[in-house]
Amino acid sequence: MPAIALHGGHIWNGLADSTAEATVTTDGPNIAAIGNDASAATTIDISGCTVIPGLIEAHAHLCFNASRDWREVFDADTPTRMALRMAAYGRRMLEAGITTVRDLGAPTELAVEVREAFAAGLVPGPDLLVAGAPITTTGGHCYFMGGEADGELEVRKAVRNRVKAGCDWIKIMATGGNMTRGTNTFAAQYSVDELRACIEEAHRLRKKVAAHCHGTVGIRVAVEAGVDVLEHCSFTAPTGYDYDPEVTRMTVAKGILVSPTVSVGFRSWPDDGRKQERARIVKDQFARGAKFVMSTDCGIPGVPHEALAGGIQVLAELGGLSPVEALKLATSSSAERLELTDRGTIAPGKRADLVVLDGDPTLDLAALERVRLVIKAGEVVFQR
Repeated sequence: MPAIALHGGHIWNGLADSTAEATVTTDGPNIAAIGNDASAATTIDISGCTVIPGLIEAHAHLCFNASRDWREVFDADTPTRMALRMAAYGRRMLEAGITTVRDLGAPTELAVEVREAFAAGLVPGPDLLVAGAPITTTGGHCYFMGGEADGELEVRKAVRNRVKAGCDWIKIMATGGNMTRGTNTFAAQYSVDELRACIEEAHRLRKKVAAHCHGTVGIRVAVEAGVDVLEHCSFTAPTGYDYDPEVTRMTVAKGILVSPTVSVGFRSWPDDGRKQERARIVKDQFARGAKFVMSTDCGIPGVPHEALAGGIQVLAELGGLSPVEALKLATSSSAERLELTDRGTIAPGKRADLVVLDGDPTLDLAALERVRLVIKAGEVVFQR
């Protein structure tokens, strides 16, 4: 692929407090230089725009359609139609500047196949990290994806099967979920010993474990077991929230990441006090030093796959973050915390995942919604 120079605009490198005027030059899939010399490259004028690192979405579901009829559509899909649907949503995400996605729940074979199709360039899409079908109890949350496993031995075997299939992450449902009728969102689905069996097996095979957990009891069990990432970590209770600061203290002490799945859907919540309580919890987690990654749970009802920009703005509002602090969570911080060391910043030698925005997101996060150009691994994949 030809070298490309993005010239005439400003750069936010993923770490700085502000932008700087400079030219970014790519060489194949990587960033070659940051400076003013664009003579050896195909030059693209980005005057009035800002280049930022490709965005990272840490919790997605490409197999869901983001609508109220999600279950009917999921059940009616053939594998071929679901794969096409997943590819279409992946393209939307890429065109929104999302170049890396952690898909934490889809039929295993389809998740792996779509990941490989994106990687091979058969269809345009982000880099996918996939967990396949989440490990869950019989009839547990998302059992319909095919991941039921009961007891320590079955859980260990489930981990092995996902590694054998080529999954990048292991996902386990530590509590029930709102999208699976008959499960208990507020109770633990697995014991500490069962979760530890999952973690031991995954770590032996050099994989990390992400635990879906909403209710406080399930979060506490997941933290005690020592999972790598808490997904949602919402401390929900039948009457609102049941936040336990001690659990957050333990989370920080053990170095467990928090993936809050905060999205544009938050804006449609009724003003019944839950919004303020959720904000109080998030602020306390940040204040206690919890390490967040940026995530929206896109694909669930009301959360379009391409709506990461809105989720970043919502998390900034909830957590009292500056635009730069919020941007880091969707770029450099998530890259570092998810051990994606080749991306997340704009620097020579880093992967050339770049997004050109109309405006300056370090001053106004709404600029994230004005994508003009997307480069993935040195190739222009979208241009408006």
